[in-house]
Amino acid sequence: MTRTRNNVCSAILLVGVALVGSACSSDDGVVVVSAAGPVSSVGVAQEAAAEQPAGVRVVGAVKEPVTVTAERLRSFPAQTQAVEFDSSKGRQSHVYEGAALVDVLSSLDVVTDGSAKNPALRLAVLATGSDGYRAAVSWGEFAPEFAATPILLAYAEDGRALDRPRLVVPGDGKGGRYVSGLTELRVVDLGVN
Repeated sequence: MTRTRNNVCSAILLVGVALVGSACSSDDGVVVVSAAGPVSSVGVAQEAAAEQPAGVRVVGAVKEPVTVTAERLRSFPAQTQAVEFDSSKGRQSHVYEGAALVDVLSSLDVVTDGSAKNPALRLAVLATGSDGYRAAVSWGEFAPEFAATPILLAYAEDGRALDRPRLVVPGDGKGGRYVSGLTELRVVDLGVN
């Protein structure tokens, strides 16, 4: 099914290139496509990912969007978490090293409604991976004055550096919120209509 879909996408891209020229536009920007040979949607996605700046983009309810680079992540106090969780690949056991999500977000100007009672409790963080996968955590889960779950932006797994950070949510029985290839953290005020 995926191979057929990729072949159909490639055919559409090739027809579009022949009709429009050497560039194809999408909501995410412009992707240059060469008509010199076959094009696969996987290759286009990899080229687009390679063009994205390294690091994790933090957007939403922050005073100014920023990109947190791997070097900046390593500048925060290192945290280590040994975790176990179920996944589609079976039971996983890993040791992650990274920066605490609370430390990273606390270093930024997060925007809250000062007139609201416990305004930070209205916040959630939507994490997006390079494959488009998304999962959310609430501010109250990782805030030290509430649940204080040591959620990490991991840069190493089992002693090996990760290509991109991974959101790690210790205590989750399933690994669904372990977002790999982290590209964006969107801080959302759920109290705003």
